[in-house]
Amino acid sequence: MPPTSRTSPDPRAPRRLRIVSWNCHGSVGRDGRCDPERTLAVIAALEPDILALQEVDGRSHLGRRKRAFEFFAERLGGHRVEARTVRREQGDYGHLLWSRGAIRDSRVHDLPGGGFERRAAVDVVCETALGPVRMIATHLGLGPRNRRVQAGFLASTIGTDEGQVVALGDFNEWRRDGAVDAALSAPLPVRASVPSWPARWPLVHMDRLYASASLQVTILPVPAWMAAASDHLPLVVELQQA
Repeated sequence: MPPTSRTSPDPRAPRRLRIVSWNCHGSVGRDGRCDPERTLAVIAALEPDILALQEVDGRSHLGRRKRAFEFFAERLGGHRVEARTVRREQGDYGHLLWSRGAIRDSRVHDLPGGGFERRAAVDVVCETALGPVRMIATHLGLGPRNRRVQAGFLASTIGTDEGQVVALGDFNEWRRDGAVDAALSAPLPVRASVPSWPARWPLVHMDRLYASASLQVTILPVPAWMAAASDHLPLVVELQQA
């Protein structure tokens, strides 16, 4: 069940790109059930052009379904790049970036400061309605020092890239103006976030998007029923050229 195609826009209207970042919590919802079909239903309802999906988790000994990456590869279709940060037989864990359009120039960065858990960033160029957009999708560490080092690494990879660049994911930062924000907002000054964790009573801006100054961001509302599908709410934005 790939994300559905939206109705063709008015050709006179500005071109827009819908992006979703979501920590799906291994497809475990508020009811404690691991339900990948529910995860797919959320994705389909949001109709993304680009999706960053964190906590893809096939570790059955933790109550998840085996072969989670393979499940999403088969059901989403399209184009994707995976960051499998924990390797287990039929039970890998990590995150992925999916695109409706073609992906080129893809790489996966190992991030410094991983601590007990390896962290990574998917770094690709997606062909979109706005032209080529560089997408950097990640899930940063739990420790403040690790996050600071990881965000600094990401900022250094962006450098002075003058193209259209977006960094997004679960940054695990409680403060909106913390070290992660300071590092990434320098090269990517357009910021988007809403309280996204915990999903039932969202208080913290864990899930964020940072974009080049050449892009404008509109945050879209998330239907209330989606709060039952994970411990995070999805972050849904539309981008257009400034």
